Parts: sequence; C-alpha cells; structure tokens
Amino acid sequence: MNLKPINFILFKNLLKPLLITTLVCLPFTAVNASNETENLNYSSKYKQFEAPEARVPKYFSMEKVVVNFRGEGKAKFLAVDFKFMSYYPQIVETEMEHLRPILKNDIDRLLRNQTYSKLKTPNGPDELRTEVLKVAKDILEKHRLHPDLLENVYFDRFVMQ
Repeated sequence: MNLKPINFILFKNLLKPLLITTLVCLPFTAVNASNETENLNYSSKYKQFEAPEARVPKYFSMEKVVVNFRGEGKAKFLAVDFKFMSYYPQIVETEMEHLRPILKNDIDRLLRNQTYSKLKTPNGPDELRTEVLKVAKDILEKHRLHPDLLENVYFDRFVMQ
C-alpha cells in the first residue's frame, strides 16, 4: 500500500491552511506584543522611562547574601544569590545599582526572619521569592520608580547550612 498520496492529500487539505493561517497571524501577534511595552502608562509621580526597543530581559545581580537565620537547630546560615529581572535596562543597570545598599539591608532583614521549617517545604523558596520581590518593589516605589517595571526575582543559589 502506498501512503504517499494520502500524506499529500492530508498536507494539502488540513495542514497547509493551518500553516498559512499561522504565518499570516504571526506578524500581528508580534506587533501587539511589542506595543504592550510601549503603551505602559503610569502616574507622573514616578520617574518616566522610554519603552525598551526590544523586549529582552535584563538582570540585576545581588550575590553572596549570607545571613544567620532561624535554623531551628538544623541550620545556622542561609546563603542566597538573587537576580532581579526587568525589561527596562535603566531599572536594572542604573536605578537598582543606586539602591543596592537599601535593597541589601531590607532583604537581609527579611532573610534573618525566615525559619528552617518554612523554607524546607516544597513551596518555601517560591514564597520567599515572592516576599523578596515585594520588598524590592516597595523600595522602588519609595524612590519614585514604578514597582511594576521590576518583573521577577530568581535564585542563583539557595543554601541552608
């Protein structure tokens, strides 16, 4: 039995229209995605930034953050390296660098108050990431930077010892 004619008919009748539809709609999707960044409007009480030309993530690193924490007899130190992500290079390359001492102080305080039993749970590190992001966004807002320009925070290292 020869399957070649069946495959050609399948491609011609089903896959070809799907492929054409996808290729035709793709440019519109890309245009809409890039316009989302350009259309970010926020209050004039915040420092204004030009929309980035390309939606490429940029990172601000905070490395070697080591604190004594409530290890509950199982650990004494918590070591974490962070990377904060934004699509606005001005935020991570300039503004957060100026705020580094404040970020370090407030994040250290947050980390010192963590407990081993909370962090060892499956959701513990993710909950900590959420709390660290909130602390960083609060600091940005206090310094007239729109907090939503900071997208996320990631752990490069997370060690309880």
